[in-house]
Amino acid sequence: SSRGKERKSRKSIFGNNPGRLSPGESAALAKASGKGPFDVMRQTWEDPCSPYNSPASLSAIIRTPKCYHISSLNENAAKRLCRRYSQKLIQHTTCQLLRTYPAATRIDSSNPHPLIFWLHGVQLVALNYQTDDLPLQLNAAMFEANGGCGYVLKPPVLWDKNCSMYQQFSPLERDLDNKEPAIYSLTIVSGQNVCPSNSTGSPCIEIDVLGMPLDSCHFRTKPIHRNTLNPMWNEQFLFRVHFEDLVFLRFAVVENNSSAVTAQRIIPLKALKRGYRHVQLHNLHNEALEISSLFINSRRMEESPSGNTMPASVSFSMGERKAAVTYKVTIHGIPGPEPFTVFNVSGGTTAAQLLHQLLATTKGTESCAADYFLMEEKSFISKEKSECRKPPFQRVIGPEEGLVQLLNSWFPEEGYVGRIIFKTREENLNERNVFQEAKEDAAISSEDDSFFVQVHDVSPEQPRTVIKAPRFSTAQDVIQQTLCKAKYSYSILSNPNPSDYVLLEEVTKEPANKKSSTSKPSQRILSDQECVFQAQSKWKGAGKFILKLKEQVQAARDDKRKGISFTSELKKLTKSSKQYRGFISPPLQVLPDSPQSKDERSAGSLTFSDIME
Repeated sequence: SSRGKERKSRKSIFGNNPGRLSPGESAALAKASGKGPFDVMRQTWEDPCSPYNSPASLSAIIRTPKCYHISSLNENAAKRLCRRYSQKLIQHTTCQLLRTYPAATRIDSSNPHPLIFWLHGVQLVALNYQTDDLPLQLNAAMFEANGGCGYVLKPPVLWDKNCSMYQQFSPLERDLDNKEPAIYSLTIVSGQNVCPSNSTGSPCIEIDVLGMPLDSCHFRTKPIHRNTLNPMWNEQFLFRVHFEDLVFLRFAVVENNSSAVTAQRIIPLKALKRGYRHVQLHNLHNEALEISSLFINSRRMEESPSGNTMPASVSFSMGERKAAVTYKVTIHGIPGPEPFTVFNVSGGTTAAQLLHQLLATTKGTESCAADYFLMEEKSFISKEKSECRKPPFQRVIGPEEGLVQLLNSWFPEEGYVGRIIFKTREENLNERNVFQEAKEDAAISSEDDSFFVQVHDVSPEQPRTVIKAPRFSTAQDVIQQTLCKAKYSYSILSNPNPSDYVLLEEVTKEPANKKSSTSKPSQRILSDQECVFQAQSKWKGAGKFILKLKEQVQAARDDKRKGISFTSELKKLTKSSKQYRGFISPPLQVLPDSPQSKDERSAGSLTFSDIME
């Protein structure tokens, strides 16, 4: 019947007319095929031959002339509209409601991904609530930020005419020219009871960034072997985001051996607070796990725009909304008892505006703003103690420079920490003079203020090492540098404290005559605060420094004392035995007048002396 044909024609919402005519067919052919004049009006705006062609709007195809009418589309039809008429679909949803529902081919009650429809402004995305899959979890995260009231305001670029990208935004584009994305740093530090049902698993974390195709990406941490109670990952990931209003972060705990997801959580990127946070995990039915969480650290940064580029966050948001957002800025060096002061600023606050606000609220400062300025300081962080510390980088912040853009341009991952300092012109001039003098002195004495020292017997793996140290270095300073260079040795790891070691100086003096034998080396222990350079400059022969444990030195001293006491006791015994022999020998009785007695006496005396010897 004609009613059935009309109902059938209403289901065809794409480029051709209800009779499935090609765009080149004429209206006369449509009448000849039995269609009425009303049906001819339902050709697409792409048909240049149609006399009834309406203005190019999607509402001409989806016949809902009233704003309170809702059009229901199959998910496959809605996907085709998103691919073919992306910007026109967004324009249609600014004034009319649109609903999509799962296709009839989903006999397993699975759900379509709702994000592609949300990006095109579709207000209602129907899902099968009997299936706890990723789309349903994503839908719960969408309405979780506002307490689950059921309504979420669409991003301004989809409805606000004041937005610079209004009617120019295409979510499926793979490239956005002249748009600088925001850079997010996400560090997965550790987890707590990440697999409640498996205490001996090997968990790893999968991170999915869900958004428009240009922003979507996937990361995975390394697995921690047989530890689900308190695994430590401490892995950092960087990703870029252009359209931040509709981006979700999905954390999934995956058992490495079975690839089974044991816990998960999806959070809107806008709702994720910066800094160190605990993220509570949910099970596969999206129910909260009380004792399962992830410990993460997140940070947002923006690269300074160059040339004709501009931040993407400015393009996709309206100026009033951006100005309403407040940020906190810490200023150091303000006169007063506190070392720093925190100020609330908006997204468009410049350095000059903050300086006027600072002078108005701070006591003890003059009213003239020309005598003060704000300075950016970047202090570099040395990864090792032995590494030479670099001087901080300083520059004056321009009066019209945005503070929020300055804070977002800092990258601590590059090895520095930034801060803003309040200074006067006079202080800056004095500091420049002092710095210039120190730089000149350092340039003059840079070649003569250090020396090389060789230390022996550091460890079995490292028999000797050479270090470069300042001339005023003490024995403990040299010991500390030596231990830093040999920090991976097993013997050093067992005794890492520098105060447990001493430096033993061993000097071999040159003999006075070349024919004489080699002299024995002399050894002494340097005190902890003794200057090593002065001790080394006093050498008159070959010398070296030996690293020794205090326990070894004390044991050697005890052995030496025992040897000396044994020698002295032996001498005493020998002396007492000689005296005893002298007392028991009887005197010889001879006659003085007899010559024979003289001979006997001389013979006897020789015999006694021989015996005594």
